[in-house]
Amino acid sequence: MKPVILVLENPGNNPEEFIELANRSTDKYTFVTSINNISCTDIIGIVHVKRKLSGEFLTDFPNLKFIATAFTGYDSVDQDYCRNHKIAVYNVPEYSTDSVAELTIALAISLLRRIPQGAQIIQNGGWETVPGLELSNRTVAIIGTGAIGCRVATLFKAFGCEIRGWSRTRKEAFSSIGGKYFSSISEAVKDAEIVSIHLPSNEITKGIFNTIELKAMKPEALLINTARGPVIDEKALIEALDKKSIGGAALDVYDAEPLPETHPFRSMDNVLALPHIAFKTKEALYRKAQITVENIIAFSENSSKNRVI
Repeated sequence: MKPVILVLENPGNNPEEFIELANRSTDKYTFVTSINNISCTDIIGIVHVKRKLSGEFLTDFPNLKFIATAFTGYDSVDQDYCRNHKIAVYNVPEYSTDSVAELTIALAISLLRRIPQGAQIIQNGGWETVPGLELSNRTVAIIGTGAIGCRVATLFKAFGCEIRGWSRTRKEAFSSIGGKYFSSISEAVKDAEIVSIHLPSNEITKGIFNTIELKAMKPEALLINTARGPVIDEKALIEALDKKSIGGAALDVYDAEPLPETHPFRSMDNVLALPHIAFKTKEALYRKAQITVENIIAFSENSSKNRVI
């Protein structure tokens, strides 16, 4: 029997498409979606997306050799357990750069032009509304200038925006389009009309955008987060929105997902909240599945490409 790879979650548009793609790409493994009629000792690989893989869970698979995380963030994996048990972990970087960047621009325009409010007026039988604002010539702060942050900056620049930013690692791609770096987040957001977050979630970035940064924002400034929820101090953001100390927020990510039914973000009139859809386009999901298969092959060839542990 071939070594078995357990597909715990849907890595692309649908599990069947993924397994078909995987079988076309390699004949070294048997892919299964459940452990029915399969011994856990036969499983050498696990494919998942965001399901938490704790050390306690992983102990059920004594011969596990690798985990293919079909997502950019891999904080759902018990990293210490994997290091201690020499389990390789692969992730999928940059599969959704365009999808996230496009949604970020859409959210900015939606807030400025009050598109959701306009749609609601029509649904309620009304017509009259208040004037919106143009995106052109706005000052935009990009917090985090990795691949997505740089792509977002390029798109905002195409609309004639002034681009400023902060990032732990400065990128030539950001500077080359006229992006101006600042030494702190507070300095970067101080005169911005739109602040867009593009930071990964880790121990360093958790809560990095907090009361200090929110107070540094202009009263009419808009905050967009299509990155990860925990990088913003959620309590501080709720307080700022409740007090109207910033102009509003468009959020696609949260501390807890799915967002609890009674969460304030669901009912605040200055929040445009979405159910984490930035990455969720058919094109991005197919790329994610492709790269996940490539990572499985990379493991079989002892390649370090996309290996994070």
